[in-house]
Order: sequence, then C-alpha cells, then structure tokens
Amino acid sequence: MPLSTTQPVPTVRNDQARELRAMIARRASSAPVASRSTRRCKTVVIAGSKGGTGKSVVALNLALALGNSPASVGLLDSSGTGSLSLLCGQNGYWNLDHVAAGIRTVEEVTLSLNSNVTILPGVNHLLTSPVANSTWRSLDEFEQQHDWFVIDTGSDLDQTTQFARTADATFIVTTPEPTSVAEAYSAMKCLCARGVTAISVLVNQVDSEDQALLIMDRLRHAAKAFLSSDIGLAGIVPVDPEVTQSVFRRTPLIADDTAESMPSQARQAIQSLAGRVMRVVTTDRDASCMESLRNALNGNIDLAELEQTSRLSGTISKIGPVGISRRNKVN
Repeated sequence: MPLSTTQPVPTVRNDQARELRAMIARRASSAPVASRSTRRCKTVVIAGSKGGTGKSVVALNLALALGNSPASVGLLDSSGTGSLSLLCGQNGYWNLDHVAAGIRTVEEVTLSLNSNVTILPGVNHLLTSPVANSTWRSLDEFEQQHDWFVIDTGSDLDQTTQFARTADATFIVTTPEPTSVAEAYSAMKCLCARGVTAISVLVNQVDSEDQALLIMDRLRHAAKAFLSSDIGLAGIVPVDPEVTQSVFRRTPLIADDTAESMPSQARQAIQSLAGRVMRVVTTDRDASCMESLRNALNGNIDLAELEQTSRLSGTISKIGPVGISRRNKVN
C-alpha cells in the first residue's frame, strides 16, 4: 500500500506549543526591560515642592542652554500643568496621557523647540496608573535619542522621588523666601529619607551672591546635622526683570533673540550652570531612567539599590558656587 502524502495533524502537540508560546509572551510582557551595556543619556531632575520658585523656567532654559553646546536634549514635563509648553508659546494639548490611552504616539505629542531640544508634555499619571509596555518602550526610545534628559517635576514629592532615584543629579530649586527655604528643606528631607543622595540646591531669584551663600550655608548645616547628608550648591540665579519679560512674551530666556543684545545676569547664570553641569554630571548606570522606572513600578528592582550607584553626591559641593562669577556679583 502506498504511503499517504498527508500527515496527521498533531493537535495535542500543537496546542501545547501554542500554550507555551502564550506563556512566554505573558512572562515577557511583565519581565524587566533588559539593561543596556552603556547608558549614554544623562538625566537631571529639577525639583521643588513649592510653586513660584521658577522651577519650570530653570528647567526650560537649562535644557536650551545644554542644547546650545550643542547636544540633543529631551525635556520631560511631569508637573502635569503644561507650563513648559506655555512658556514656549506652543500648544501642548496632546500629552503623554493620550499616549498611555492609545490615542496618540510619543512622536505625535512631542514639541520641538529647535533642532536640539524636544519637550514631552503632560505626564500626569505615568507613575500612578498602569502603562502599556509599548508606551514604556516609546519613552525609553525617546530618552535614548538624546544626550541629556531634563525632568521638570511637580509638587508631588512621591513622584519627584521616583524620578530622582533613577537620575544622575537632582537640583532642588528655592528662592530666598523663608517659606521657600523651608519647603526646600522638606524636599531634601523626603528625598534623603528615601535613599536619594545626589542632591544639590539651586538658589533662584536672589538679590546678591552673599544672600544665596547664606541660604545655602543654613541648608547645608541642617542637612549635615539632621539628615547626615552633604548637600551641594548647584547654582545661583539672580533676580532679573528679563526673566519676567520672557515669561510674559512666552519666549524662553535663552532663546529670546530680542534680548540677546541686552545684559541679562539670569541668562548668564543659567548658561554658566549648563556649562558646569556638562563638566560635572556623569552617569555610570546601565539602565535608562525610563527602564528603571518601569522595572521599579513592576516590582522587579529596588530603586534604593540604584541610588547607591550614583557618584555625584558631594561632587557639586566641592566645585563652589555656580552661575555668578566673582567679577560680576549681583548688586
């Protein structure tokens, strides 16, 4: 009898194979993102728990100053207010919440400020709601497309802590107002209690360098006495009417061509800060910020262990004040 040219269908074996593939897919969807061998992008978090300190203005203009190096800079607006797009005079209606909902892609919601700086607006529920793995991959790709990743955080210290634990540097912005200084210390206390060590203070809207150094001395003394931490001075930015004008014009201070011929101490201070940041801030982490966040939220890694790998703690405090030269003090 001739052999049949058709083979019986092994239904049981095929069913088992399908189940095995489905099981592998389910595990892959919840597995930690594979870490890269090197991490090119450096992450800086701009933090503060009080409104009115100029945190978003600092974040925006620092990103633009870094982009003038030239370097590729991604600016993440996690404040939830859309303030960065307003400061740039752009319409930021679409944001990351729409990406998480599947309505838009990351590419469709980003705002391009120039050839080097891109804003990703409106991160309201990234750390509090379930986010699809495809969205995390898009966020990771967005981060890795840049040399620098600047994160403008909101007043939620829990969210700030999550970002700070995965960053290479965290700058807490304060002003000379007593309530602002007290809020800055509260933010320092919260971050230190949760294992964040790479913290520095940026004193904004100061009348003089001496005023900023006095504030910094008090914060550093309190940090050493009560938090057992050495807090560095990230920078000093003087009060400057050009900053107010740039906000009203909805044109960033660094990119404001109409004011380039006019003296602006705040612009010079932020440009000096960017130059010092490029020389001082380094990264030795394998995983990106978005990878680390995703894995931590899935319970795959301990963020406190990530912070132990940071080598920035104490570095900025050794390099002295940033932003105002001794030859150009604020009167």
